[in-house]
Amino acid sequence: MSDPHRRASEIGEAVAGRWHNRHGGTDIEVPIGVVAALCLVREKDPDGPDLKSQILAQDGPQLIAMLREIWSMHWMHRPDLIERARILHEWLNEDVDEHRLHAVHAVAETALKRGLFDLTAHEDPFLRSATDVLSPVMMCLRSHGARQGLGEYHTPPAVAEAIGEAMGLESIADIGLDAVGVKAGQHIHDPCSGSGGLLRAAAQHMREIGLDPAEVQWSMVDIDPIAAACAAVNAIVWAFGPRVTVACADALANPNAVEDAMREARAVFEHRDEVLGRARIIAAIRQAHDLMDTALADAA
Repeated sequence: MSDPHRRASEIGEAVAGRWHNRHGGTDIEVPIGVVAALCLVREKDPDGPDLKSQILAQDGPQLIAMLREIWSMHWMHRPDLIERARILHEWLNEDVDEHRLHAVHAVAETALKRGLFDLTAHEDPFLRSATDVLSPVMMCLRSHGARQGLGEYHTPPAVAEAIGEAMGLESIADIGLDAVGVKAGQHIHDPCSGSGGLLRAAAQHMREIGLDPAEVQWSMVDIDPIAAACAAVNAIVWAFGPRVTVACADALANPNAVEDAMREARAVFEHRDEVLGRARIIAAIRQAHDLMDTALADAA
């Protein structure tokens, strides 16, 4: 694979150009959400049907239906992270007008033709964690003035990787990889994470030395809801495992942001379980009715 960071930057520039060319508007969470949803797609069988071609063949309404299904499927498994990413997909709960439909389709087409799946669709988490696609997409779509207003300056990938390797040798900022090395259950935290690039590099370094990122606890905090949403999606893409928390807060003003986010996550999981419980009851009732109808038909 050619330089993944460069390819991610090219995707970001192309997506931003296509969105603005189609006059998609200022709601940049829409094109970011399209790319984020596509980042969650896995090509389980490399010898199977070409997913990219299948998606490119869809019309606008079919694409919207597919995006809704992607978010819904991942909500079943990680409702906490999908809830944190709400800003990227809540627009799908509304009717999508024809103009936005064309802009959304153009973004998906651009991202896929520029090689998004070459970066993110791998079954192997090491391969799909080679870069952060969502960071350049977000940065290119957001104006320079907006970035400054948010204090948003993302760590360049090469710098993040150098720091990620250094973490195995010494403590860096508030991220706790010490000289002894990573231990199962250790908490690795970034209080100003952006879309998570620094922790991506740390996780990759762990994999390179034979450690599983899913064995430690991860937490990320960012004040920008779109950046926090991207971090939540990336936590799934990069397979950080079950012990990952993403908070949207000012880490300086709220030192308990991670604990607050954990409480929110527990509530979201409880809601998910309640919804699934009701769904199982409804399914059981329908099955019982079907069996009864069958028995009555046979008796007749």
